[in-house]
Amino acid sequence: MADDRPPPAGAPDAGAAPDQPADPPVDEHVDEASVVIDAPAEDVWDMVADVTRMGEWSPECYSCRWVGKRREPVVGARFVGFNRRGWARWFTTNEVEQADRGRAFVFRTRETGVRWGYRLEPAEGGGTRLTETRDLGDARMWVIKLSAPFVGGVDGHADELRAGMRETLVRVKVAAESA
Repeated sequence: MADDRPPPAGAPDAGAAPDQPADPPVDEHVDEASVVIDAPAEDVWDMVADVTRMGEWSPECYSCRWVGKRREPVVGARFVGFNRRGWARWFTTNEVEQADRGRAFVFRTRETGVRWGYRLEPAEGGGTRLTETRDLGDARMWVIKLSAPFVGGVDGHADELRAGMRETLVRVKVAAESA
């Protein structure tokens, strides 16, 4: 006899397509999205840690450029990200906080304190699980709220950023699996 009760909160959706990003439960400060990619973790890491390619993946950040002496994905390296949303255009300065090839790439946006990251781990059944995170735990919310009128409001923009994370992961997956 079939069980018609809904699955418990946080349980995987049995009807979800296996190649689509999954959204694990999130706490109040961290958004996450994941996808399984049929490629080695080192190859996937090389793609996401090359910030000059971010415009290929992200629907909001259309370009990044390394600045300063370190122009590669190493701790302490800095880069500028150029973003757009509708008519709004802005840039951010970012600093790499973690660069562990094949495992993690994390950077903090200096203006807002938001920490963005990519975590890579072996996927059950093969391939690499790539998880993108947006951590507001140490964010300067007053800066985010001050800029909200220019990007459609805090809640609306946060929803778009979550959708953008899923879109980014799908684009990385397609590129990695066709390489």
